[in-house]
Amino acid sequence: MPKFLLKFNAAVIKEIPITKDIITIGRKEDNDIPIDNPAVSGHHCKIRLEGDTYFVEDLNSTNGTFVNEKKVVKAGLKHNDVIGVVKHALVFFDEKAAAAPPAAEGTVVLTAASSQAMAEAAAAGAKTANVGILRGTTGVVDKPEYILNGASTYIGKSDKVQIPIKGMFTPEVAAMIARRPEGYFLCALQAGYPKLNGLPVQEKAPLNQGDQIEVGGTVFQFSLETPK
Repeated sequence: MPKFLLKFNAAVIKEIPITKDIITIGRKEDNDIPIDNPAVSGHHCKIRLEGDTYFVEDLNSTNGTFVNEKKVVKAGLKHNDVIGVVKHALVFFDEKAAAAPPAAEGTVVLTAASSQAMAEAAAAGAKTANVGILRGTTGVVDKPEYILNGASTYIGKSDKVQIPIKGMFTPEVAAMIARRPEGYFLCALQAGYPKLNGLPVQEKAPLNQGDQIEVGGTVFQFSLETPK
């Protein structure tokens, strides 16, 4: 299911699943996503599903609507696009798009060299086919281990994340672990909040066998293991 992460400055406020074809955003309470800020227009912008693509459309707002820091009247959304509404941001996550392989363009002619390269790539892929697992070592978690088999796995105190943790000052969505063809990455949704081996993560960092991930008062150990 696609979703938004609503952020104010660098802090994540909440995660919002997209369950409707039309979503309105603005200062007034009758919006699907109300933003209590006097600089946000009463009905600032809307998200509409057209075919298989979500579009954001500005509703003649006073301060404008932005996608990836560019002012727009209407624009299609792709995975990880950021909608700017004054000092707030809505990060668009489409897990299907994130997991899908890139589309091929044109006709590919296989030479002996390219065939060998593909074989080497397949062999390298087999080496990285192990699945990531998080095991809690410090703090309160509801399971002894979490299998990271999705494209995105969220950590936080929200009841909608895959790995819920406790903590009075823990953000609703505190961090995300991304699974990519080249490996696993710890992504900071609030810069400097999650720590990897004791060091704050500002954007994202690759995960390796035995790494320690600290989110608030909870510590996990990361490992790569062969699927059973």
